[in-house]
Amino acid sequence: MEFTLKEKLMLAIKFRKHKQNSNTFNEFNGETLIILPENDIAFEMAQLFLHKTDDSVSFLLKDSISSFYSDKIINNSIQYTYNDMDSLGLPRDIFTEKIKSYNFENIVDTNASFSRFGAFLCLFCNPKVRMGFNYDNSKKYYNVILDTNYQQNLEETFEMIQQFIKI
Repeated sequence: MEFTLKEKLMLAIKFRKHKQNSNTFNEFNGETLIILPENDIAFEMAQLFLHKTDDSVSFLLKDSISSFYSDKIINNSIQYTYNDMDSLGLPRDIFTEKIKSYNFENIVDTNASFSRFGAFLCLFCNPKVRMGFNYDNSKKYYNVILDTNYQQNLEETFEMIQQFIKI
């Protein structure tokens, strides 16, 4: 994903401000946040996580597609809107602080392609495990990178995630 010069400058300013505020020690609650993508795989992925894990998993999903999910998934989710994003598609500071307040130990971005919102949310919330798929510059945002070959089989993707975190 290419950024314009203006976007690079805005990101640098936001990142510098974030680095200054992230020197605090987090007390993690042991829970996991799964950032669901906005495609049809997300429904199957959410069902898989819900059936194979305990109650320590929460989902982050866009409010415009929440009506497609079951009530059980919606009850275990945090919803976001376009108002929670800035002009660059990044999470606003107030939304980042809201997610930080949950003290998630793990955040898993299940977007197969680069999502500014998901990648920067992982980075800014500073959980113990920031997990996402491999694409250009993914090492900047995640400390655990999943192989993109696993995106085609949800069971293998779940098993790969489960190897790194307790769910």
